[in-house]
Amino acid sequence: MLAETASTVLAARGLTVASPGGRAVVDGADLDLRSGEIVGLTGPSGAGKSTLAFALLGLARAPFSLAGGQVLIGGRDLLSLPEEAARAVRGRDIGLIVQNPRAALHPMLDVGRQIGRIWRTHTGGDARAARDRAVEMLRLVGINDPDRRAAAFAHELSGGMAQRVLIAAALAADPAILVADEPTSGLDVTVQAQFLDMMWRAAKDRGTAMLLVTQEPGVLANYCDRVLTMEAGRIVADRPTRAHFAGRAVTARATIRSLPEAAAAPVVTAVSLSKRFPLRDGKAVHAVDDLTLSIRPGEAVGLVGESGSGKTTAGRCLLRLIEPTAGRVTLAGRDLSTLSAGDLRRLRAKAQIVRQDPFDSFDPRWRLGRSLREPLDVHRPDMDAVAKAARVAELIRLVGCEPAVAEARPRDLAAGMLQRLAIARALATEPAFIVLDEPTSVLTPDARREIVALLRRLQDELGVAYLFISHDLTTVAALCHRVVVMYLGQIVEEGTTAAIFDDPRHPYTRALIAAHLDEDPANRRVDRPQPDRVEGEIPSPIDLPTGCYLASRCPMALDRCGTERQALAPLAGDRTVRCWRAAELDTDNEVRHAL
Repeated sequence: MLAETASTVLAARGLTVASPGGRAVVDGADLDLRSGEIVGLTGPSGAGKSTLAFALLGLARAPFSLAGGQVLIGGRDLLSLPEEAARAVRGRDIGLIVQNPRAALHPMLDVGRQIGRIWRTHTGGDARAARDRAVEMLRLVGINDPDRRAAAFAHELSGGMAQRVLIAAALAADPAILVADEPTSGLDVTVQAQFLDMMWRAAKDRGTAMLLVTQEPGVLANYCDRVLTMEAGRIVADRPTRAHFAGRAVTARATIRSLPEAAAAPVVTAVSLSKRFPLRDGKAVHAVDDLTLSIRPGEAVGLVGESGSGKTTAGRCLLRLIEPTAGRVTLAGRDLSTLSAGDLRRLRAKAQIVRQDPFDSFDPRWRLGRSLREPLDVHRPDMDAVAKAARVAELIRLVGCEPAVAEARPRDLAAGMLQRLAIARALATEPAFIVLDEPTSVLTPDARREIVALLRRLQDELGVAYLFISHDLTTVAALCHRVVVMYLGQIVEEGTTAAIFDDPRHPYTRALIAAHLDEDPANRRVDRPQPDRVEGEIPSPIDLPTGCYLASRCPMALDRCGTERQALAPLAGDRTVRCWRAAELDTDNEVRHAL
């Protein structure tokens, strides 16, 4: 590890990365990283941020190549070292956390072995110690049941969990410099806050220098000491964080949407829905536990909670994409458990899903017009080719795209545009209900705002019902009429969006709201007390706690909480909460607000 006595631990001078044609995609970048400092790197998509981040490790993604400059670490120019010597510096002196965990993790090695390999390469430890180190690092980044997860492969992990594995791998050899390229883009708000809190403490307590690549203003405002701004391959500004935000208005929460007419019958209803996934040792993962929920026409219900809370499983059970273990789902007045395969297939035209990553949602070989036509081929055999072509053109216009995208392939479009077309495809059969499973999590802030505006407009025009699964509370507040909060498979609080955001009652809901990062460097999370934060790991969904599932992490827990199972109880104002303390204190306003 580098000595931490010198202030500057990395200095880049004239760093240039070029395309095959000689165009500079990073053009003469100069920057310094100092011990104990967190520096933000921001700018629009395509500005060269990720390319610069890789170049600081002496790396360039094909087809680009390093074309000049220096990266000085510990008095040596990384770019002039032989590859073997440069490889020794990477991981030991400077670590990298990348954005796409699916592409970065080896599909044939369990994650514990991958983390352990990095640690062994730079420390010389044995295989047993490496496995212990991997488990330690998985626990550090908040993965529950780390011994079991160390034996998992990348495809067995959620996107957020895979991202945490990458963070664990980067930290394994305890580097003095960390380059983090959008490291929190797949994480829910509490895990994001815990990770950034941890990195901030490491920077301040251990002198770690960190370059944090992000487009999230809230992350910049709350954690960074300086902000570098890139445009068209050049660093155009290097300012203290407060100067970077000077003159900007703090973004206000979007206007809360009024609830649709209550007299309308629900489009979808779940009653006592549960889902368990059996394991080979006779145990089971309890993914969803006794969930009851209904959504009316034209209503958007937000489903929030940490990774592993059961949100995606609940959404897939509502569509009967997976079979629930217990409970009942009614869609458009029909009980899904009583339908034959043929009837269920026909009913699927009324219920659709939009997935998290639009690039995983389309066949890369097909032109997008063909992908948009596919639902019509399946569900509308009565339509001829001319009618289908007209419907595809109508869908493209409906989501605000140009007609030419019908001839494009997925690789030709940006993620935001492709997600618009994923929404268009979901609308092809005129569904009454759509599950939107983290549809904005891989998008830039600007693209997220555009998708939310699109979804609001479409709902107002078409009256479709949404279940909006997300860890982005800003987006939930902008889109949803009601919010359902899940923790470890259970609903712990449900209410109107205004009630949940303005007066959260359950301690876990309070922690979620407290983890939201405002775009105000004068009110940084790291500079103020966090009485509502939850600490520690989520309990394993295999060996569930006896009493309240949150008790081991809850700042308000009493002895009774550890042994008494909590019931979802109604409170005043169309609210339900799974917490006996919230219910008990509801009539005592002074004490309730002390909670």
